[in-house]
Amino acid sequence: SSGINAEYGIFITCCGSLISLMSKYMNERVLYGIFSMALTLVMTSLYWVGKTYLGMSLTMCAFGFFGGNVLVYTIGKATEWNPSKSGAANGIIGFFIGMSGFVGTIVCTLYVNPENVLMDKVYDPDHPDLGNVTIFLNPVVYTRVPVLWLIFAGMLAALFIPSVLFVRSPTPDEVCEMMPLTDDSVDEHRVRTSEKDYTVGQMLRTYKFYFLYLIVMTMSLALLAGSELYKEVAKETILDDHFLNVVGAVLAVANAFGRLLWGVFMDKMGARISLSVAFLFIAPSTVTLYWSRHFPWIYLFNVCLLSFSSGIFTGVAPALVELFGARDISLKYSVCLSGELFGCALFYVLSIGSVKLYNELVFLILLAAPCGVSCILALIFI
Repeated sequence: SSGINAEYGIFITCCGSLISLMSKYMNERVLYGIFSMALTLVMTSLYWVGKTYLGMSLTMCAFGFFGGNVLVYTIGKATEWNPSKSGAANGIIGFFIGMSGFVGTIVCTLYVNPENVLMDKVYDPDHPDLGNVTIFLNPVVYTRVPVLWLIFAGMLAALFIPSVLFVRSPTPDEVCEMMPLTDDSVDEHRVRTSEKDYTVGQMLRTYKFYFLYLIVMTMSLALLAGSELYKEVAKETILDDHFLNVVGAVLAVANAFGRLLWGVFMDKMGARISLSVAFLFIAPSTVTLYWSRHFPWIYLFNVCLLSFSSGIFTGVAPALVELFGARDISLKYSVCLSGELFGCALFYVLSIGSVKLYNELVFLILLAAPCGVSCILALIFI
């Protein structure tokens, strides 16, 4: 699954700005509608091709391509409507992204495994280095998965079709009308927005961009640690699949509120303080997963703290606005988000090493160490 997540992240970060570039030549609503419907069709195709690793990999690449464009474009539009409060705007978007994980977990629990069937431990003679692998072998569980993709595709269509009517760029007059409603003062507006509106080329010639780029890379490690490892780390100590699904649902809510509150906090305190404080929580809460997994409710709190803190990911666009201005924000965001590509690849490499070279504690320390470094980088250089 780590490899599939890496492929998904690579296509999001490499292709996420395509819709913004094409909107210069085509109607942006038409483009948004095409990419949204394509995303829904890709999800639908998993009903047929999601049964093999190759099919899943190719489909997730396509999902990352179309999903990345929709994500980057939407965040860019939210920032254009009010650059001085982009933290709150992106926080609201991030809140609903996080809540989608909560809804998805509930749907999985109610449809795929309502009987709370336990996972099986099996030994794969073709991969003896993996030892006993914990997976579902009960056909009652895994035969329901293809229909789950159709349910998710229907949910995407229900959300995207109406949104085509609303997503658009603001006019200059609409931006001016928003300022008195959201800004406490003109001075605050100036503080949280760069005095110089950098182009993408000018941004790439500044040292702050590359420190922010490294921070985005470690953000992806924190996101993956919180969203992908909560079952893997605890599968040997917490055998109740329903409880682990509850953990997944609660951490999705924690991440949703984290995205919202970190966005508001960044508007008030700025990128430097917000990023450093978030990583100050992320680094230790990643390592403590190793010990807290022996105590279910403590583990739940630990995972929620990590997931809440990783909600700082919603602060990437506001940080770019604060440091480099709101000009071409979708392109700037896409360029900076490519740091996630290297974070996903690093997570994949480290996860392979955790199977063959070192234990889970070392794996978690290797994930946490870059987050600790990012805390220092944000405090000193951002």
